[in-house]
Amino acid sequence: MMYRHSELQGGKKKRSSSAHRGSSSSRSRRPYSSRSRRGRGGGCLLSFLVLIVSGLLAWFTVAKLYQHRAGEDAVRDDDAVVDSDEMLVGDDNRVYRRRLRRDAIPAVNFNVVTFRELFNDSNYVQLSAARANGIDPSTLDDPATCDALVPIFSTDFYDVDSMYHSRPFLVPEAVLLVDYIAHRFSQVLAERYPSMDEHNIIVTSALRTERSERQLRRVNRNATDTSAHLYGTTFDLSSQRFLHLPTGRDTVVEACRLSLAQALYELHYEGLCYVKYERGSCFHIPLRTTQYEGNGPHETRSYVNPGSPAYLLTKAPPRPKFQQQSASPSSTPNVQPQPSSAAPNRRSSSRN
Repeated sequence: MMYRHSELQGGKKKRSSSAHRGSSSSRSRRPYSSRSRRGRGGGCLLSFLVLIVSGLLAWFTVAKLYQHRAGEDAVRDDDAVVDSDEMLVGDDNRVYRRRLRRDAIPAVNFNVVTFRELFNDSNYVQLSAARANGIDPSTLDDPATCDALVPIFSTDFYDVDSMYHSRPFLVPEAVLLVDYIAHRFSQVLAERYPSMDEHNIIVTSALRTERSERQLRRVNRNATDTSAHLYGTTFDLSSQRFLHLPTGRDTVVEACRLSLAQALYELHYEGLCYVKYERGSCFHIPLRTTQYEGNGPHETRSYVNPGSPAYLLTKAPPRPKFQQQSASPSSTPNVQPQPSSAAPNRRSSSRN
C-alpha cells in the first residue's frame, strides 16, 4: 500500500507530539511530590492544633470538676466541729470560730414568754454595734464596688428574697452570722419536728442607703430615722414565710417560726447578735460578733469564708417553677403549710 509523503509526515508529527507529551508528564512529577510534602506539613500542624484544643478542654473539665467538688466540700464541712489539728493554716476558703456549746444554753418556754418580751433590744445598742462593726454610710457610693462588703445570695442553707428598699450586700461577718442562724434553725427543726420536710429561712432585707431608708419610711412604720441597716451589719429574717425545699414554695408554718425563734434565742444568749421582733413581719438582727467571748464550755467550728471562691460555689440554683393548680398532696409539707399568697399584706410588709 502506497502512502502519501504528507501522511507520513503527519504520522511522524503525531508520534513526536505524543512522545513530547509523555516526556513533559514525566518531568512534571517533581512539582507534585513537593506539593505532597507541603500537604503532610499542613496535616502535622492541624494535628498539633487539635492536640492543643483537646488539652485545653481536658484542663477545663478537670477545673470544673475540682470546683464542683470544692463546693460540695464547702457545703458538707460547713458548721462542723473541728479539733486544733484539723484546722488548715493558710486556707483562705475557711474560717474557724469559737462557739458556745448548745448544752450550756438554758432552755426557754415560748408559752410563758412572748417574742416581743424576749427579743426587744433597743435601737441604741443596735446602732452602737453597727457603727463598731460596719461601714461608714456617708462614704458609700456603690455597694458592688465597696471592698468592705460582699454579696449575699441564696445558698443551700437560706434563701435571699427580692429586696425593694435594700441591696443584697453585707459585711463578711454579717454573712457568717446568717450562716450561723441557718444551721441552727435546721438543727432545731430536725430535733423538734423530725417528720417535717426541710425548710430554709428567708432573708428579706440587708444593706440600705440613706435614700432608700427615706423611701422606706413612707411605707413601713417600723423604719426609723437612724437605722442599723445603713452600716451593712444588719439584716431581717421573715417570721412568717419559710422556703419549703421539696416544692420551692414559700409557706407559713408555725413550727418553723418557733424553730427560728429558738435558734435566735440561742445565738442571742451566746452574745453573737441583737434581735428585735417586728410584729407581723420579721426579726431584725444586727451583728455583735461572730465568736463566743465568754468562759462557758465552748468548741471550734469551721465555716466557709464569705467572699472566698468556696463561698461563691455554695450559691444555690434558682427555685424550681411550680403550678399551684397541679400541686399534689405529696408536695405539701407534713405540717399543712398555708401558701404565702393567702396573706399578701404580710408578704409586702416583710420585703424591705
